[in-house]
Amino acid sequence: MHFNDEVDWPEVFGEHISRPSLADPRNPRRSVYAATMVFLEGGLQEIDDQLSGRSRRSRDELAGARLTRTVVVRRAAALAADLPCAVSVGEGAFKDRWPSHGGMANFFMCLIKYTCTAPRWGLFLDYGPRRALAELPRVRAGELELTDLITKIATHDLRMRTRLARYWLFQLSLTIDAKWRSVATKAYREMLDAYSTRWVPVYEEGLRLLGVRLRPGITARMLSSMVSAQTSGFAQHIAGTGDDTRENRDLFVASVQALIYAALDPGDERVITDALRRILGEGPG
Repeated sequence: MHFNDEVDWPEVFGEHISRPSLADPRNPRRSVYAATMVFLEGGLQEIDDQLSGRSRRSRDELAGARLTRTVVVRRAAALAADLPCAVSVGEGAFKDRWPSHGGMANFFMCLIKYTCTAPRWGLFLDYGPRRALAELPRVRAGELELTDLITKIATHDLRMRTRLARYWLFQLSLTIDAKWRSVATKAYREMLDAYSTRWVPVYEEGLRLLGVRLRPGITARMLSSMVSAQTSGFAQHIAGTGDDTRENRDLFVASVQALIYAALDPGDERVITDALRRILGEGPG
């Protein structure tokens, strides 16, 4: 099991863990830090299994709170058994990190923050920008159509965002506490904002390589934000309704292509709103 030691977890978790040293990768007692990570990874994997239908918990067990301390401790024990060093992940160790009064609420907050920085999301989030930068020279050389590149990246992006939205929708349903909902929503928004920012240099490099420019008033950051918002909307719809059909995915890809092409300046010097109004005014045919 890989632990992301490059993250300042005490800073990330803040007051939601009883003592900063329990989540510090630099703790001389490696097993103490490892136990904290195992609890969080156990909670994350349990959520993943419940979402995918792989959970072994009975319906009665899942009827109330879907993620209880008992479930997390049991899951963590199974993970700890495969570690090369002895790690204490019993109920006492859990309560030491997240004391009983408000313990599960604080655990949820740490879990949402852990999810934000989990290596799996880093790989997902890096794929689109890396793939686009690698393929842009092929578009310039005429070996790959820009529409095909947008289709590949947008399809992957929607799949990643949908899975991410399912995590958040699931976790928000665990509690009706307003403070928890606020923290989860803020963490989700910060993650998506960071992802949108990663695309800015990609759009800028694409404009340079392809020798095109954006319409007046549109910047690479604005375009990235617009595409990100469009993707999030589709992803949340699919995550909430389960309506993940080929038709919906094709509609999403077409909408992203339309937005990107509408943002490119063909030389008429129109702002994007005027250009879209003109298209709407012309109507079909």
